[in-house]
Amino acid sequence: MASTFKIRKTVESDVADLQAVEISASQAFRAIDGLASFADGSCATKDQHCRTIAAQTSWLAETKDGKPVGFLAALPEDGALHIYEISVHFDHQKQGIGQALLAHAEEQARSRGLSELTLTTFSHVPWNAPFYEKLGFDILADKDCEPRLLKLVQDELSAGLPFPKKRCAMRKKLR
Repeated sequence: MASTFKIRKTVESDVADLQAVEISASQAFRAIDGLASFADGSCATKDQHCRTIAAQTSWLAETKDGKPVGFLAALPEDGALHIYEISVHFDHQKQGIGQALLAHAEEQARSRGLSELTLTTFSHVPWNAPFYEKLGFDILADKDCEPRLLKLVQDELSAGLPFPKKRCAMRKKLR
């Protein structure tokens, strides 16, 4: 339903809306055993969002009347555009918004001369690794991960993410 929303660059005044979208999106984790705590109302901080906004690598999906329904926040790192967060409001999931945001990020990464998209995610959550695999991402074995991605996964696990064996790094080569 790409015609029902548009994608634009995020600006600092959007941060509260991004946080609301992320909190709403996290409600989907209630359906996954062991991940219901993700629906606790926590989200990325204003400073975290402002870093991606300053880099001009944060994009907001909004309805034609301006209601925020999704976003993607990323940063260029070592020749890649690393996706830190992609969230779609719970009421607007499964409408192609996440896929459109990823396509937009890929287009922007290519225009910047970046060679790949990377992210970290859960391998067992249907809208995580399986979704990204359908869009051309590959799950990386530890031996295939560059140090940057290994450190990100380790930092996430150290911060308390559950299921260490089900956390993975993914990459989509753009060239």
